[in-house]
Amino acid sequence: MTRTRTRTGWTAAVVAAVTLAGCTTSSPAARPGQSPSASSTAARRVDTEHMVRLLDVFFANDAGTTNQFRNRRALLVTVDGRFVVERYWHSSSMRSGNIASITKTIIGMLIGTALDEGKLHSINQTLGQLLPSYSRSMNAHVAAITLRQLLTMTSGLPADDDPYLEQVFHTRQDWVRAILAHGITEQPGRFQYSSAGSHLLSAILSQATGRSVLDYAREKLFDPLGITTRPAAEPVAVPKNIDVYERAGFAWPTDPQGRHTGNALLKLTARDMTKLGQLWLQDGRWNDRQLVPARWIKAARTDRVPTGDGAAEAYGYQVWLATSDGHDAVMARGAGGQLIEMVPDLGLVVAVLSHQNLLHPDVGVADNGNYIGLVATFIAPAIG
Repeated sequence: MTRTRTRTGWTAAVVAAVTLAGCTTSSPAARPGQSPSASSTAARRVDTEHMVRLLDVFFANDAGTTNQFRNRRALLVTVDGRFVVERYWHSSSMRSGNIASITKTIIGMLIGTALDEGKLHSINQTLGQLLPSYSRSMNAHVAAITLRQLLTMTSGLPADDDPYLEQVFHTRQDWVRAILAHGITEQPGRFQYSSAGSHLLSAILSQATGRSVLDYAREKLFDPLGITTRPAAEPVAVPKNIDVYERAGFAWPTDPQGRHTGNALLKLTARDMTKLGQLWLQDGRWNDRQLVPARWIKAARTDRVPTGDGAAEAYGYQVWLATSDGHDAVMARGAGGQLIEMVPDLGLVVAVLSHQNLLHPDVGVADNGNYIGLVATFIAPAIG
């Protein structure tokens, strides 16, 4: 393996980023979150048998043709907080994986919590106000970028296909300074997918709370949700640390300054992913505790900008917004086939976790858009 490929694969993951283990119907023991009201659960009809049969046929046919879904490791479906499908391929409920850009959605949720606590004051605060120690690295255009523009990816910062980002995420000793110094590549206001902006959100969060992002996330999200984060691997996201990252159960790499990556590389299990999706369906509430402000969950879905993306019509606060089988859907998406899709009308959460080889992250694997199509075609129609 050449060093060039190693560097490119790890950087791509930062920037973009068959064993049947179970298929269950609703049961009190198989529940990722607080159950809905009895009337809601009773009214929902789920044709699990038909759904599973269609999925089996689809995956069998794919194996005989392109086999683009061969990197799948977990597919979980919950309705009204209860598992109706839980499948693993060459994996198990205990195995974690790189959720790639779903990391961005978690950062967005934490930003909402920090705003509610008064640690951040407004989504109209500017980078000049939020990162004052970096003021000398910002020109006037960068200093005027608002928190809202970072959240909605309308800041004008470099898009993920900008070659400069590979330099930032691999060769620069201070990623935040390098991003700010490079400046904008587009006029702010238009959607441009930028992992650079999401990493700035991590820096902003750490600055505002006076804590590491992982420490804050443990208190506000992970521990209340029962997501295991100890022990944690926190290597600097450079190629020499890939093995440490791959061996870890839970991992959240950092930049060279020790700030956790805001754009990708958080490792979670598929069950962890369903909990996060269920939290969205419950407007940020979990076991009688409001973890994320309900008004933030609403704003994240309604303060939207058009994307021109084939699988999503709009982007909110670090989440994609679309429709599935005629119903509004909220999606956290990651490269290499990572997905949490929430369909509130149906009480539906779908979590997909796929293996992504950091040395060859884009070779022969399904895009998350392919799984979005599966939800609309096979899963959502089975719920009435």
